[in-house]
Amino acid sequence: MRLGIDCGGTNVKAGVYDEACNVIAFDEISLMDISEQTGVVQGLIETMGSYFKDHKIDRAGLAVKGLVDRKTGRTINDIGAGNVFADTNMKELLEKEFNVPFVIENDARAYAYGEYKFGAGKGYSSVVVMTLGTGLGCSAIINDELYYSSDPLSGVLGGHLSIDRNGPECPCGNKGCLELYCSATALIKIVKERHPEFVKENDPLPRFFNSARYVDDYKSTLDEFNENLAVGVVNVIHAYGPEAVVLGGGVLNSYKMIIPAVQKIVDHAAWTYPKGKIKIFPSVLGNKAASMGVAFLEQF
Repeated sequence: MRLGIDCGGTNVKAGVYDEACNVIAFDEISLMDISEQTGVVQGLIETMGSYFKDHKIDRAGLAVKGLVDRKTGRTINDIGAGNVFADTNMKELLEKEFNVPFVIENDARAYAYGEYKFGAGKGYSSVVVMTLGTGLGCSAIINDELYYSSDPLSGVLGGHLSIDRNGPECPCGNKGCLELYCSATALIKIVKERHPEFVKENDPLPRFFNSARYVDDYKSTLDEFNENLAVGVVNVIHAYGPEAVVLGGGVLNSYKMIIPAVQKIVDHAAWTYPKGKIKIFPSVLGNKAASMGVAFLEQF
């Protein structure tokens, strides 16, 4: 059996899968609950230990935010969890602790691989997967292989393609990055700024999407969001030339109000042959995608 751990900035998703990727066990645990006594790294080790105790694990993987040298298992820079994994060789540490092969991978790549192998991208050889969450993750599978280059950032910066050179400055240093308009964080900010009635809600998006069906003012905000997202999707299509694009993350719970509008714009604007051939799908694995992906990634 295989164990996949997806360590996000807020929650840890842990799954045990058989070789056909049937779910044997799956849990979503607060990162704070895991780490408050012993710290993130030791808390993860203890959490994994419970799965090794209860299941015969033969292979395992850990997906983390940030830049990963997958060959060595060293986390070069951890963007998402207070830099707790930075310059830590998690592969070496975990293989020594549990005596099974471990893959360590960037979470956007792991999510994309999960959707490609088991989810909405199954059956396509080239797929781009974009996740609209705290940030905007992006990764590509090209000719049945995850895209890598000499730089660990290569292939995962779809959220930092600029859609407005005169737009606001992004923490990355660029201006008008797609992430500033179309991540869940960005959309919540935009909704609260434009529609003060949502200000007191921690997550106004479910009510916003439902209300946008009937309220023109909200629909205008949604239309702008969809147009911005479509520009980003067109950019990644032109960059990678995929057969399909998969959109995931919590925002896509309302995919019926997003994907048809984005698909219409992409069909018109993306330069493909024949025109309109790229299909856009919502994620089907949801919060299991990265866990599944990293559990089934092979070693270099």
